[in-house]
Amino acid sequence: MKKIVSVICMLALLFSLCACGSRVGSGGETTAGPAENTVALRVVEGAGTDQLILAGKGSGEVYTANVKELTISADGKTAAPEHLENGTLLAFEPDFTVLETWPAQITGAAAEIETAGKEDHGDLCGLYLEVLEDLWKEDGALNADITYISVDLNDAPGGLTDGEKAAVAWIFAGRHGAQALRYGFEELAQNGYVEKSELYWKDGVLLSIKKTEDGKDSASQISFDAEKWRSGNGAIFFNGCTAKRGDGVQWKPYQHGEFAIA
Repeated sequence: MKKIVSVICMLALLFSLCACGSRVGSGGETTAGPAENTVALRVVEGAGTDQLILAGKGSGEVYTANVKELTISADGKTAAPEHLENGTLLAFEPDFTVLETWPAQITGAAAEIETAGKEDHGDLCGLYLEVLEDLWKEDGALNADITYISVDLNDAPGGLTDGEKAAVAWIFAGRHGAQALRYGFEELAQNGYVEKSELYWKDGVLLSIKKTEDGKDSASQISFDAEKWRSGNGAIFFNGCTAKRGDGVQWKPYQHGEFAIA
């Protein structure tokens, strides 16, 4: 059953994108973004390299782009790719072309670097990828012989878009040679990946980041708990972690909370 569900999920993501050679933002349902008919995409990873991974609002809005094929500007003037940082927001002209792949490939477009406002969460994706890597390194036996990595950011603080959550899950699972999922425990059970009666995931591991119950979160500071789970007696926890925003789009290294193991 779970293999069928995985195929259905993948098809749903693909169909949410434009057809090969189609134009985004020309009146179809794929148009997304702020006012002035631009499409807001965030650089999730790849700044400083030729290949960017970007994310929009919807869960199907994950893109790759070669910076050599982009025309980038800042304040109306041409800007070099070196001006990009992970966490940068780009306002794309709406009529750009994508190839039907997963993630979709942007094959030529003009984009303006947006100044990050105080309410923008900046490179929060990068911070969460750091937390996930730290979880991964703890108790490596929980990572053994897996096919799936589920990254649950549904209750994570900071206001990531569905596209950003999907991008983080895809990036992290890809780093570790696994298939990405975005389910929490209940959804894993509902979709046949985990048997509740066994409390064990034979071929996968679940990593989650959730806001703390008493945390006071803002665009400049968050508090969260993080967990890696494989079974009822195979899990680790980072409880009561905190992080503060640095300059621009960057976040400072997060402060680890209490470490626990089950």
